[in-house]
Amino acid sequence: MDHRLERVLFVHAHPDDETLSTGAAIAAVAADGGDAVVVTCTLGERGEVRPERQADVDEIGVGEVRRAELDQALRALGARGRRVHGFVDSGMQWLADGTAGAAPDSPATAMAKADVDDLADALGVIVEEVDPTAIVTYDADGGYGHPDHVAVHRASVLVARRYDLPLYVRTRARADVAFPLEPVRERVLAALAAHRSQLEVRGDEVLHVGGQTQRLAEVEHYRLIEPRPARPARWTLRIGAGLAGAVVGVIGTFSHQQLPWGLALSLLAAVGLIGGIRAATGSRALTIGAVLGLVGVVALVAIDPLGRGAFGTERALVPANLAGWLWTLVPTLVSLVALAWPDAASMRRIRMAADGGTTTGREGDRP
Repeated sequence: MDHRLERVLFVHAHPDDETLSTGAAIAAVAADGGDAVVVTCTLGERGEVRPERQADVDEIGVGEVRRAELDQALRALGARGRRVHGFVDSGMQWLADGTAGAAPDSPATAMAKADVDDLADALGVIVEEVDPTAIVTYDADGGYGHPDHVAVHRASVLVARRYDLPLYVRTRARADVAFPLEPVRERVLAALAAHRSQLEVRGDEVLHVGGQTQRLAEVEHYRLIEPRPARPARWTLRIGAGLAGAVVGVIGTFSHQQLPWGLALSLLAAVGLIGGIRAATGSRALTIGAVLGLVGVVALVAIDPLGRGAFGTERALVPANLAGWLWTLVPTLVSLVALAWPDAASMRRIRMAADGGTTTGREGDRP
């Protein structure tokens, strides 16, 4: 197996997109012993529903019906599922140029109106958890212009660059990687059949709820658009954060007794480094690196269990005065707050709860 396909993150906007667009690739990665993880950004809450599923929709809602169908489809494909929270389906209307656009009454939380950096932050949380070797998603036009698909593509590009991951997009023409349908046909057909509120499988064609027909592609083609290293180079960043923390710790330790500016600038540098890394990257791993470097240096000098100063010398660098205690305690307290601060997904849940919205749990692992 190509080492870039050992653990692949397939990123999609709605339930059924994963099978319609990348079903053969998902099933092939799983069948070859790889780990296929499907990220779904909405539950397709505004999708049309086939008549035979209307009773279920009336009882539990479109989103819950499609969630259950997605669960079944992922099991058929052999994939695991993850959800991005905080965004909803934008709906769709056909535009004059033949492409798809967001519904005119799409809500403020619709993906079409989402800030691409916010969506990338949410996807980054899952990347940190899954640690994929590659990302797969739609091409730049989302396949047929759907704004939710386009938003997912743009966010995936940002995340691939942030984490140095190769990014593949589905394309109609022959490109860098191909997955034939035939070896995994039964898996893909079973997954398509699971999405019975949205489509019907008729031989080698799919009949969509809107009446459109789509012939199953015998081969799925993918183009590599972000040829990054196969493994993320995150340890380099973590070591760099640790070194930056150590530099700030050393400079602050030597200058914090120079009142008032030495103490103020030292504390500002420490708080800015730790808080800045946490706020800018959202990564606890990078923050831990900076904390270990900075607080480690301070602790090495300031902790005086034998009462003799560091390494048996007189305690002159961090004496037991107000400035010394502030330099010892403030970076430690800021580090604890920064590490405990909610990640992007948690912050979105907090905002949704404050707005009176509801959230749902993360999709569990699929066999």
